[in-house]
Amino acid sequence: MFVLVGTGFCGALSTYSTFSYETVRLYEKRASGLALLNVGGSIFAGVIAVVLGMLLGGLLR
Repeated sequence: MFVLVGTGFCGALSTYSTFSYETVRLYEKRASGLALLNVGGSIFAGVIAVVLGMLLGGLLR
């Protein structure tokens, strides 16, 4: 169980750091519109993934 939690934590950390790096990089290149789109799109995709996961989880009951 510890291995699964550790793997999930490391995966989440690397995903978050890549998201942060790419957003800051876009902002530094004066592409603030794309940086904002990156943040908004990521949040939107995350919410959609949660909703789909909940729907699929409900089907498996």
